[in-house]
Amino acid sequence: MAESNEVRFENVDKVFPLDGDYLEVLDTINLNIKSGEFISIVGNSGCGKSTLLKMLVGLDSPTKGKIIVGDRVVSEPRADVGMVFQEARLFPWLSIEKNISFGIANNVAKENRQRIVKEAIELVGLHGFEKAYPAQLSGGMQQRASIARALVGEPEVLLLDEPFGALDAFTRITMQNEVLKIWEKEKRTMILVTHDIDEAIFLSDRIVILSERPGNIKEIINVDLPRPRDRSRQEFLNIRKKILTSFIGNTGLDVEYYI
Repeated sequence: MAESNEVRFENVDKVFPLDGDYLEVLDTINLNIKSGEFISIVGNSGCGKSTLLKMLVGLDSPTKGKIIVGDRVVSEPRADVGMVFQEARLFPWLSIEKNISFGIANNVAKENRQRIVKEAIELVGLHGFEKAYPAQLSGGMQQRASIARALVGEPEVLLLDEPFGALDAFTRITMQNEVLKIWEKEKRTMILVTHDIDEAIFLSDRIVILSERPGNIKEIINVDLPRPRDRSRQEFLNIRKKILTSFIGNTGLDVEYYI
């Protein structure tokens, strides 16, 4: 029997209707993600990265093929798959603790809700800001709250769709470290969509590179580096070069210029 947080994409295609025609976004995606893995998906804009996550969380459906979490085919939104978006998407009229509590199922008892929210706030480093409102927090702190809201639903699989894209460079690095700490403690399966190659190398066990639209899996790169990872180490730079070569190796551009 498959573990509850294993993920499988089996011959997944996605086609969108477009002005009487069709737009093929994804083509024959086959991918197995092991329980507890941290996977990053990278590729050019429009290649279907975010569409993969939306189908995995149940907000959209494949045109062909199927997506399986554990032993169940994904056919609708489900509590065991959580998602963090690029924008925090917090309710501005609710405090941080009430925003986080919103992610807990309605049938959870009040005393348990309070305990779960408290633990999540501690986990993401927001202690002391429980009564604050989103507008009173920085972008990085809002994203911490968004991650906490996803975690309180106790998902087996956590999806991260460019969650740090709008943050400044220093806050982004801080948030990368925070997510890594959460992953190491919780050992949930995590799948990250990102345009940041260094971010993917820093966080991931494997990096999935998608081709241009229609996206299919061009290459999967293993990141066999000990954690925490030093971004200046030659081994780190070698993986970056390998990814860049996969992206621009046939364009005539000098890969060395981008390293």
